[in-house]
Amino acid sequence: MFQKKPKYYFGRQPKIYLPTPKLKKEIHFSWRPVQIFLILAVIGGLIYLFFYSPVFNIKNIQIQGEGSEKVAVFAEQAKGKNLWLYDTNSIKEESLRLAEVSDVTIKKWPPNLLKVTVSQKIEGIVWKTVDHKYLLDSKGMVLREIAETNLPIVVDSKNIPLSIGAQVVSPSFVSFIRELAFKFNSVSGLPIKEIQLPSETTFEIVVQTEGFKVIFDTQARIDQQLSNMVRVYQAKKDEIHEYMDLRIEGRVYYK
Repeated sequence: MFQKKPKYYFGRQPKIYLPTPKLKKEIHFSWRPVQIFLILAVIGGLIYLFFYSPVFNIKNIQIQGEGSEKVAVFAEQAKGKNLWLYDTNSIKEESLRLAEVSDVTIKKWPPNLLKVTVSQKIEGIVWKTVDHKYLLDSKGMVLREIAETNLPIVVDSKNIPLSIGAQVVSPSFVSFIRELAFKFNSVSGLPIKEIQLPSETTFEIVVQTEGFKVIFDTQARIDQQLSNMVRVYQAKKDEIHEYMDLRIEGRVYYK
């Protein structure tokens, strides 16, 4: 038997090349669609919570201020409505149609409360006509009919009927009557028995006091007219039996 002689290599060993193995394809999972889905789900949930769920339906209404009883009738319509979607201007607009209301402030308090604050018009004087007494605000507008009052009363000699919300006199006339009622007795020492409007215009006013009348010009300064009245009354009181007319500046006519 012959044996194959082993081969001996001198120097470098021969390189043996093996086939390159194929790389396995890696699979990457994308989280972006999940993130978008979660974001949309959160937004949808919040929209439902705030605008469609019963959590934010108006259940309670707090009303403050005089005359709130009438405003409460309008505010009740908000109950059961969504707090964020409900337009409170409807309550305000209807409330401002009431003659005695000057302003209405409405605030939303989560989750289900409306706070309504009613501001009343400032009371001015009382107007008596056709055996009815009407409360006028500081701007001369009729607020409502009343029975008793501590405010100055002007008697309309012409008995012109009035309606609620009507503009009867100017703000300056109301201011004049209030100042007259406040100062007349303290300056003259005489009482006011009645304040009369003798004509359809408001340029003059008649004050009935002890034994005579005093005619004032409502366009002139009341302090000066009272000063002239007192000066003449103190000097001529025994001669004054019917009236004192203060309408002419710098002069006092009496009878």
